[in-house]
Amino acid sequence: MKNINLSIDGGGTGIRILAFDEELKLLGRGFSGPVNATFENEEKVGGNISEALKILFDPLPKNLKIHKIFKTLVGSSASFGKIFMGFAKERGIVTQDADICEIREGHSHILAASLGEEGGVALSGTGSGAIYCSRGKIIHLGGCGVPVGDEGSGAWIGLQAMSAVMKELNGWGEETALTKKLYEYLQLDQFGSITGALYKKGTNQQHLFAGFCRAVAECERSGDKVAREIIYRAGKNMGLQMIAALKRAESANMLNTQKKAPEIYASGGAWKSTPYMFLAMKGTIQEKYPGAICKYGLFDPVMAGVIKFVFETTGKNTISHKTQHHLQKEFDSYLFKFEGAKS
Repeated sequence: MKNINLSIDGGGTGIRILAFDEELKLLGRGFSGPVNATFENEEKVGGNISEALKILFDPLPKNLKIHKIFKTLVGSSASFGKIFMGFAKERGIVTQDADICEIREGHSHILAASLGEEGGVALSGTGSGAIYCSRGKIIHLGGCGVPVGDEGSGAWIGLQAMSAVMKELNGWGEETALTKKLYEYLQLDQFGSITGALYKKGTNQQHLFAGFCRAVAECERSGDKVAREIIYRAGKNMGLQMIAALKRAESANMLNTQKKAPEIYASGGAWKSTPYMFLAMKGTIQEKYPGAICKYGLFDPVMAGVIKFVFETTGKNTISHKTQHHLQKEFDSYLFKFEGAKS
């Protein structure tokens, strides 16, 4: 009977699951849609969890024993546990001795981004947040959701872009390539039905807004003035949030910027469409902290469980160069890459 470990990351964008063995070999992967119960109904969340498990386990051998489960699930941890136990029983997967480790969202991002447990994370996916981790403590700002928060997130970017389109269509906004993109995105051919599509019953608006982020970045890369301003403001907002997190970390004696320059990692899908957003964030942070080191995170957050497993196995909170090289090769699909970049 083969022992396997699971690393799970789920939230407003979707759920991803990795299965790996003691030698850090990738055995399988599962994925599906959003699982944050704050924005999705229980039936949808359960269906997406079940689909991800099926995609993961269908190709794997039947005689499996779960050794460790590392999970970061925003808004669906209890649902996952119930569904997984039922799924495992049905498939004959042994789970009774499984060690379950809950990893907080902020901790998962710093683990995957830096291969360590200290530093700042500018999180921008469907939602956004500013995180600082040090010595087991975590400061996590943001995460309020649009429209009242999550400035700089994919959903915020999409919302700002849709607002700009409506202004142009109503005659008091600048002309922008975003208008054509929005019609295409909503699969519409006339103005009158845009609001109907946006407010359609049962629509997850958070997800709908975030899905338009990619088109905004595409327009920015093509030189659209309105799109560029939105992407710039997203980066600046992320920078301002990180400055607030760094100040709180200093007040809590988690950080001394006079002795050590803060390191900030950009993590989340919204960073993957254009570098302009990152440059705006970096410039904003370095105005306040000139020595700050800003970089893209190394891995997507689903890798947090793999990193945590290495720490537990070696008894060290660092990753050797040899192990890092192995992880980058074995889990290449989960390295940070710009959209369109070759694997």
